[in-house]
Amino acid sequence: MRTKLFAAAALAATLVWAQGFQRRQAAGSGAGVNANLDLSRIQTIEGTVTAVSLAYGTEYPSITINQALIKVAPAWFLLENDFEIRTGDKLKVTAAPSLLPSDSYLHALTLTNLANNTLLVLRDQNGLPQWNGGRGPQRNSGAVRLGGGCLDPATITTVSGVVEKIMAGPGLEQPTLVLKTTDGKLITVKIGPEWILLAHDFELKAGEKVTVKYGVAASSGENLALELTNAAGVTIVLRNDDGTPAWN
Repeated sequence: MRTKLFAAAALAATLVWAQGFQRRQAAGSGAGVNANLDLSRIQTIEGTVTAVSLAYGTEYPSITINQALIKVAPAWFLLENDFEIRTGDKLKVTAAPSLLPSDSYLHALTLTNLANNTLLVLRDQNGLPQWNGGRGPQRNSGAVRLGGGCLDPATITTVSGVVEKIMAGPGLEQPTLVLKTTDGKLITVKIGPEWILLAHDFELKAGEKVTVKYGVAASSGENLALELTNAAGVTIVLRNDDGTPAWN
């Protein structure tokens, strides 16, 4: 059973990485994109996510809310904007149907996490995706994410220890680090998108020494990594002290 779970997590991480690689290949091609959405039939769907499907190939991941099947955005785009989606999350989604007869899905225009009131705009007023290349110098291609950080400043602390294991995000979640501290405690900390580590040539492997600055998210109770420092003294900043991502 554990082998199957590990394989599933590894496959999910591979797919997310592949989508991240594909976005570089697509950069600069936004001018030729056609939304193919019927924006005269925009609807709002609010409820609990009952299923999350991580897409294969070049398909977008999809979620199910109130039996509606909704395509969202590339996994890398969601994680880059620190917007995770899990089964059981309560979301409000504005979406439009496709103009293509072969496409029966709704396509999300905006996503709002009702737990922390964070809004992520996926498509512009013309239905064009925000992850197109050529929209500006920012890595997130002009994404609009509203809702400040939800980190409780009083919980910020720094601990050192050894990496017990790294758990790949299952689907539309970021990977987490399990740290065994010097006093023998195990602490699970959410890291951030994998590309931010790779972009800084910062590897994390079981058995390595690492120092983690982290705080607790008020909305979810999760430990969020703010900074990581490896045995060589190299530090990577992942989030600001209020919990907002530092990689955007």
